[in-house]
Amino acid sequence: MTDRFETDDVEDGQFVAGRIAYIKPTGSDEAHRLGLLPANIDLPDGMKLYVLHAEDGSVLGFTDGYASAYGAAVQNELTPVSVH
Repeated sequence: MTDRFETDDVEDGQFVAGRIAYIKPTGSDEAHRLGLLPANIDLPDGMKLYVLHAEDGSVLGFTDGYASAYGAAVQNELTPVSVH
């Protein structure tokens, strides 16, 4: 099956710079490294945060659900891409 998405973020077959956002599932260790969680707080076992990153890798935001991260990207006119 092939999905095709219509978007204004493509020019001449290439994505427009600055319009892609990456959604990455992140555990406690990575959340601490990124400064998202205070040092004395840990996520429960198996829980992940979904971090929305700009193309340059900077953190735009985070949430506890993939759908929320995806929705935030779309609301801000970004094209969300999953990173595993």
